[in-house]
Amino acid sequence: MRRNTRAFLFIFALLMVLTPAFPVLAAAQEILKVGSQGGRVTELQIALRNAGFFPASQKATGYYGWITYGAVTALEKKHGLKVDGQVGDQEWQVLYSGKASSKVVLGYYTVDYPGDKLSYNALANANRMINQVAMFDYGIDARGNLKGGISPEGLKLARNKGAGTLMVVHNISSGTFDRQSCISVITNSESRSRLINNIVGQLDKGGYNGVNIDFEGLPAYCRDEYNAFLEQLGGKLKAKGKLLTVAIPAKTSDSGNSWSAAYDYKTIGRLADYVVIMAYDEHWSGGPAGPVASAPWVEQVIKYAGGVVPAQKILLGLGSYGYDWPAWQKGKTVKWKDVPKLVSQSGGVVQWSNTYSVPYLNYTKSGVKHQVWFENKYSLGIKLNLAKKYGLGGVAMWRLGYEDASFWETVEKHFWD
Repeated sequence: MRRNTRAFLFIFALLMVLTPAFPVLAAAQEILKVGSQGGRVTELQIALRNAGFFPASQKATGYYGWITYGAVTALEKKHGLKVDGQVGDQEWQVLYSGKASSKVVLGYYTVDYPGDKLSYNALANANRMINQVAMFDYGIDARGNLKGGISPEGLKLARNKGAGTLMVVHNISSGTFDRQSCISVITNSESRSRLINNIVGQLDKGGYNGVNIDFEGLPAYCRDEYNAFLEQLGGKLKAKGKLLTVAIPAKTSDSGNSWSAAYDYKTIGRLADYVVIMAYDEHWSGGPAGPVASAPWVEQVIKYAGGVVPAQKILLGLGSYGYDWPAWQKGKTVKWKDVPKLVSQSGGVVQWSNTYSVPYLNYTKSGVKHQVWFENKYSLGIKLNLAKKYGLGGVAMWRLGYEDASFWETVEKHFWD
């Protein structure tokens, strides 16, 4: 027995010498929480400060108090971890992975048809900045049942890349927003409770870090019922340490228009952990040609939202697309990555609108005049600077797979710390 013990100790010592040092020996570390103290807490406070979560003016004391707790829970929210203020393996891994940032960079992941790999390939090739992935997986019916299923490949990839995952619940059906089913669910207490229970159950089954509610096209008279739905859902999610995030249409005043009036920014900002302001489709495919997201309009949207929603909760929605409007016809979506090809084939010349701070293109094909409004690195950079100027919590891109590397290079240049 002694000989075996000596051999074991020799091998163990040799392994300790030969094994490269790693910042986190997670299995051997105690869980840090309120009341913890010592050198590890000091290290935690310094790492949190370097990532922008711990106040720069606050001394690293080595004591885990409520300031540290606030910084840790902010980190957990940003990176889709369980929000409990307890620092374990996952928190340390985020802090030392180079991905820790006080800003959220969220990408929407979609699978539009069997074999659609656009979002998967985009996420696989994306750089370190994406720290939340919203999986566009579930629709609803009028009784509060979920339609759809987990995108296993995307979910696994997101986790392998160290990103938090959100389960998107939307009201799209057959390519359009199913307004009536959504109204039926949120105005009926039984259906509303059924949907909430289904969401919570699926969150547990899929292991998502939270939910992203994207109910669009609600009429103004559903405002109170929608708030009630979010409050009820948020209570259940908070009990499980899960995030409630909500995607809402952009507007510049509380009244908004027929598409946005139902969304009570102030109440939603109170109930949700993050609010995605969809600051695009200022002009949409079914309307007249114009900028999809002009800089003056985006700034007005940010100013209004920031006046009623805490800025750190706001994620500015960024569109990675434009529209090509043939004269007197409905516009067609043009992906960010496809614009150079369109410009080359059309023979048109890209122009810049000083009024709107976005590019546009005019060309003629088969005798029909076309007008294209889109985004490029310059217009995107202006919007990112606005997000930074107003201290927003982050950005949310619709959708992964439409962009190319220049999109992320611009985000890194103008927004990422």
